[in-house]
Amino acid sequence: MYVGALLLIVFYLGIHEVFGHGRLIEPPSRASAWRYGFDTPHNYNDHELYCGGFTRQWVKNDGKCGVCGDAWDSKAPRAHEYGGTYGQGIIVRRYGVGSVITIRVELTANHFGYFEFSICPNYKNPTQACLEKNILKLARPQEDVDHNNVRYFPKEGNKVYEMKYRLPKKSCEHCLLQWRYIAGNNWGNCPNGTGAVGCGPQEEFRACADIKISGKPTDVPMEPEVEEVPEVVPEHVPTSTTVPSVPTPEESFSPISALLISLVSFLVVFSILFLTYFHFYKVGSQVKNWIKGPSTKSRQSMPPMPPPRIKRARSPRMERDRDGMHEVDLRNESMA
Repeated sequence: MYVGALLLIVFYLGIHEVFGHGRLIEPPSRASAWRYGFDTPHNYNDHELYCGGFTRQWVKNDGKCGVCGDAWDSKAPRAHEYGGTYGQGIIVRRYGVGSVITIRVELTANHFGYFEFSICPNYKNPTQACLEKNILKLARPQEDVDHNNVRYFPKEGNKVYEMKYRLPKKSCEHCLLQWRYIAGNNWGNCPNGTGAVGCGPQEEFRACADIKISGKPTDVPMEPEVEEVPEVVPEHVPTSTTVPSVPTPEESFSPISALLISLVSFLVVFSILFLTYFHFYKVGSQVKNWIKGPSTKSRQSMPPMPPPRIKRARSPRMERDRDGMHEVDLRNESMA
């Protein structure tokens, strides 16, 4: 019994030391704006705005956290609040009143739980109470989850999550948009008195982005410094009421046709030159020599061949004597 309780305590404490990682990238948060071309200080740990960690938030600061993810006991102004190191107050996106916007969050260590997004018109001194008065609602709620029309549950591991939220029908020249990520991987006490993963205090992430809401509703956010794309004028297509004109020689060939014609012409000229060279310098002289045979000059330059030497076999003339018992060499006889 005691061993089981000890293991449970070790497991519980060990879970608390595992930190998730995530960042708000659309609209870019104050910590991540430098990654998207804005002239703001570089925060290379922009995925670790978790209120100083679970222990610091829930043991030391009694669950309190800065509105933009800084530890509650940090020196004011906190790093990601207005006037802090990263709180430059640069507006990163402009939206229409009541428009549906796309929000993206990148998770590099998914700890379940859910996202919430809210807006406060006081970007210099926002409070959590101000933000909770303007919690954004999902334009496309998830299925099979208790979303309350505001929560989004990341259930697909580590990735960039894209969500659709609707802005309030109120304008503001400079608003603060807050992202909250309440993790759900810690063991705790549930409201019904039982214990389970996801109940009780959880690790929390926060981030802030500076935006503007004005004008008429639009489903497309206004991006800063949009690069203009030259307009493509479509070709004129003659209708039944117009008489098609006869194309000129320059209009009758498309660029692809001209390229093909040039390529074929080059191959033809190259083939002719190659065959000419091969004929006169390689094949031509050899074929002519083979047809004519060796020339007189070449025959004269050849060394004379000696006649064949044939050895004459000796055939002595023999003659039998009277008794037929001896043979007489007539040549030797004549010499005697």
